[in-house]
Amino acid sequence: MGIFMVETYVVKSEKREEFIPALNEFLRYKETHPDLFRGLRSWRLLRQEYGAVSGMYIEMWEFDSLADLEAITARIFEDEGMKRISKGFHLLVDPATLSSNIWSPVA
Repeated sequence: MGIFMVETYVVKSEKREEFIPALNEFLRYKETHPDLFRGLRSWRLLRQEYGAVSGMYIEMWEFDSLADLEAITARIFEDEGMKRISKGFHLLVDPATLSSNIWSPVA
């Protein structure tokens, strides 16, 4: 089991209709640029339906090691297409809810 970068966020209420098209753009980009995402073990997006903050999204990026996380995310987010996608994404998210964490396995 590797290292996880876990981001949580809530989409602004007035931007909810724009979120799924933006997500689909990211998924298409990820699929059509496999070399850019080489080394990423897995990526998942979950939505919290009940408890704490309802409607919160949990994004999980899995890597083999912390060094891989650093190298691969640097490569991904230096790409011009991903810069544009990331910039658009941040316009949809309530910045007060955005959190980024690194998790490592214990047992």
